[in-house]
Amino acid sequence: MRLTRLFTLISAILALLVCGVQGRSLWAEWRQYQAAEQGLQALQLVAASMRAAEKLSFERGPSNAVMGDGHPAAPAKQERLRTARNDTNAALRQLQQQLSHGNTVPASQLAGLELALREARRNVDQLAAQPPTGRTPAQLDAAVERMYALVPLALDAVTEATRASEQAYPRITRVLVKARLAVELREYAGRLGSTLTAPLATAQALSSAQQQRLQFLRGRLEQLRQLIKMANTDADHALPIKAAVARMDSDYFEAGQRIISQVEQLSRDGARDSTARHYNMDTAQFAQRYVPTMAPILAVRDALLQEAENQAQAEFARARHELSWALLNGAAILLVLVTLLVIVRVRVVTPLLRATRAVVRLGNGDYTPPSRISRRRDEIGDMLRALATLREHSLERQRLEQERARLIEELKTRADTDYLTGILNRRAFATAGNLRLRGAREKDESLAVILFDIDHFKSVNDCYGHDAGDQVLIRIAEVVRSTLRDGEILARYGGEEFVVMPSFCGLEAARALAERLRVAIEQEPLTLSDGYILRVTASFGVAVAHGPHAALDDLFHSADLALYRAKSQGRNRVETQL
Repeated sequence: MRLTRLFTLISAILALLVCGVQGRSLWAEWRQYQAAEQGLQALQLVAASMRAAEKLSFERGPSNAVMGDGHPAAPAKQERLRTARNDTNAALRQLQQQLSHGNTVPASQLAGLELALREARRNVDQLAAQPPTGRTPAQLDAAVERMYALVPLALDAVTEATRASEQAYPRITRVLVKARLAVELREYAGRLGSTLTAPLATAQALSSAQQQRLQFLRGRLEQLRQLIKMANTDADHALPIKAAVARMDSDYFEAGQRIISQVEQLSRDGARDSTARHYNMDTAQFAQRYVPTMAPILAVRDALLQEAENQAQAEFARARHELSWALLNGAAILLVLVTLLVIVRVRVVTPLLRATRAVVRLGNGDYTPPSRISRRRDEIGDMLRALATLREHSLERQRLEQERARLIEELKTRADTDYLTGILNRRAFATAGNLRLRGAREKDESLAVILFDIDHFKSVNDCYGHDAGDQVLIRIAEVVRSTLRDGEILARYGGEEFVVMPSFCGLEAARALAERLRVAIEQEPLTLSDGYILRVTASFGVAVAHGPHAALDDLFHSADLALYRAKSQGRNRVETQL
């Protein structure tokens, strides 16, 4: 096996081993980072579901107010119901969008909630459309229960998201549980108030079943309150959470419960009174007093969710930091490995390969000088310097041979090029013309020659000097060369005469080309070195040859006759000669 292949194989094996170890570590960090990111998204989804549940809870108050009012309900109450429903719809749409983008929970989970919400709203609207005397307590209780059933559906829709968030962030599990308890506390507080909807709406005293339900709900509320206040996590000592819990105790468990107790007392005092005035309020007035006392419960929920999100953000930042460090560590290890391999290749393998190739070139007679002289003071440096010494003996001879070849090429170019204009001279044109004429014979095509000279060129030399005449010749050559296409030959035939041989074409095409050249020369202003602008014209003779007996000299002669005719007929024109 050659040295290069052996070194490449060893390098590949080392690189695979290192990449395998680092790749496994990076994969683990990446999975942890992904889990943290998905957990954060799931936590945000849980928060959105709780906010949707909040809007569903808020909608019950205006619904109860409409069902407890007259027929039709007061416009202000109807407007509050429409606003509450719009807020609920907006919260559900936002939850639907979060379920549809980047979450593992299918958006179809909300289908049952949406169906139940439509049915519950239809039931509320049907009761509100009836006169107050047609609304029975059983119907009102059933409508309230349907509204209650919506909140668990909203929370159950993201059960999988809750589990994903708790799996990604085990430390926030208890915080999320307490946030869920706060939502339940808000629901039971709403149930406690809604238990009074039917008695307030029908102006009837609380039944024994309703009184028992109130006692049950009070017990459940106190149980949830104690579970929330239980200090079993570090988050419970956070100032925002403690402040929110303290406000919940004062606003709801004192002021809110006092309102419930007042309604109970009024119910007991006026149990046999058939009018609604013994309550001193209707359902809407009760909701206006009672519902605001439940707001601190949601503040507790929000404080818990914020704490959970803060901890999740910190865990996510830690996972991202560890992933970044793993990437940097892997990159550093790969960089060290690559650096070592490069050093070995540069310091050992490459010089040996260079020396080997140099020896092979010397054996084949190739004495190309090295790109640089080695300054190394080891054995490889000594070998490379010895090879350089061997090359130096033949480099001078190689340079001399190259100089001679260059001079020969330069002489050949000068022999074929007009010294003044840089285009072909007469001899080179004759050679190229004979080759093209031979091709025209083989292809049975026509070959044209355009011969032209500058009108009154002698007067230019006489009036402006020979330097001006040389400038005119140079500029005319440039103008004609820029007008011609590839494959059309231009040469200086002698003095002020030029000759053009276009590609294989007939007389009309050659005449058209000559006309274009004549116009280009006539329209081109020639600026002399002294700044004087001069315009010159040229006369053209065009001849075409065809057939196996065509000769270049005859073609030149015909073109010369045509040129002579152009001059004799006034110059600055094109004449043809068959």
